[in-house]
Amino acid sequence: MSSSEPSRHEVSSFEDVMGPASSYKSGKATIIHLNPDEKDTGRRIVDFFSGLAYGTDGSFEKVAENIYLLTPAGMTGFATFTSEE
Repeated sequence: MSSSEPSRHEVSSFEDVMGPASSYKSGKATIIHLNPDEKDTGRRIVDFFSGLAYGTDGSFEKVAENIYLLTPAGMTGFATFTSEE
């Protein structure tokens, strides 16, 4: 994987957030496939990543159903990302 390719992570519980968070903190765009065990868990996970992005001047956006893109500050080129089905 080149440094310009986003890392991809499946997150189904709050315990799974450290992998994608670490990838993001190392400067990589990160695609998160959210498949929560419970609806409340999904909300907590989205809140966590939203806060992480806000606190580091990055961005966190929903790009498809249960697919999110976490992008570090200053990174461009992922605005046209679409989910591959």
